[in-house]
Amino acid sequence: MRLVTSYFLVALLLVLDVACCAPVQAAESAKSNAPKNYALNYLGKVRLSVDKATDQNGATFTITGLSGIAYGFDNRYVAVMDNSNHLVFLNVTFKDDGTIDQASVTGGHTIATSRDYEGIAYTGQSRNSVFLSNEATPPPPALYEYSLDKSATPLQTVGMPPVFMYQVDNRGLESLTRRADGQEIWTANEEALTADGVPSTRSAGSVVRLVRFAVNSNTLTPAQEYAYVLEPIHAGVGTPFSSGLSDLVVLPDGTLLTLERSAIEGLPTFETRIFQVDFNGATDISQGVLANGLKGQNYKPVGKKLLFASTQIGENLEGLCFGPALPNGNQVLLGVVDNGDPVSKNTLVSFVLVDPAPLPPEIIYAAAGGVLLLVILIWVVSRRWRKNTADA
Repeated sequence: MRLVTSYFLVALLLVLDVACCAPVQAAESAKSNAPKNYALNYLGKVRLSVDKATDQNGATFTITGLSGIAYGFDNRYVAVMDNSNHLVFLNVTFKDDGTIDQASVTGGHTIATSRDYEGIAYTGQSRNSVFLSNEATPPPPALYEYSLDKSATPLQTVGMPPVFMYQVDNRGLESLTRRADGQEIWTANEEALTADGVPSTRSAGSVVRLVRFAVNSNTLTPAQEYAYVLEPIHAGVGTPFSSGLSDLVVLPDGTLLTLERSAIEGLPTFETRIFQVDFNGATDISQGVLANGLKGQNYKPVGKKLLFASTQIGENLEGLCFGPALPNGNQVLLGVVDNGDPVSKNTLVSFVLVDPAPLPPEIIYAAAGGVLLLVILIWVVSRRWRKNTADA
């Protein structure tokens, strides 16, 4: 009986190893080779109730052209106005389902130099500063860091790789995002550099460069670059205008989301598209001949998974950032609308990013198979034990 019991325990351990470790190994493999399976739900929009803000020096300015937004802490956000030297501080809270509960303007901030700032990334409470991306040309394409203390001190200017000298005016660095752990910052041009391709049309999307900066003790170093192919300009009644990359969001787990804005001079005026990026197998274009231009070259762009595409918002959604986690573990995304056209107002838009779906089928099958094998083994061993007991 002791011998049978020993065999049973060994068999049980082996089966548990198959049932448990196989799914873990499969999950680790999936984690390294495939992106998470996120889903995105649109939850509506609210208008800002005021159109004025007061800066750190007591000066009042009009809120207009909100083009980028970043999450700070404790329901606090900071947005950047394009073609200006102004930032706007917001307080936004959400209901448990992710809809906006309240949104208010809490102040403003004026920096020394006015540029066509479009993207913004907050560095955290200890450094208390923001990076801003400049869309216009000239000056040379760059990221600019400013302190959020009363002095609004310029802290550093970070140059872009040389190929960005080929950016098209008003189609330059529209986007900016910083990972929550501070280890990386991403930016991209809105439409193709002249060395890379042509603007978007109704039949084909432009190709842009996603640029990753590695961050070490507040020093930014250009690292990888990847080609990203935009969607064509959406169909509608009117003249095609543009289809471009207007913002990026890097989630705490490193997943990169893109916000594409398509526009026509007609109806529906805007289509908003949000994608999840898949870097698996994509070419790093920061090296060799590809670093100087993509025209006529061979490369593999990143993959894209569509999370949202709709004309439902009906306004020019230009900025996007991640917000707080909800009680159920899902993540809020908060967007900001640029009011620089006849149909758009100073508006905030909310989405909820739903956590990845359950484990892939192959992992579930492996676990189920292990459990089934365990049941069969227990049945066989127990029958043999009962027979041996009867024979004794």
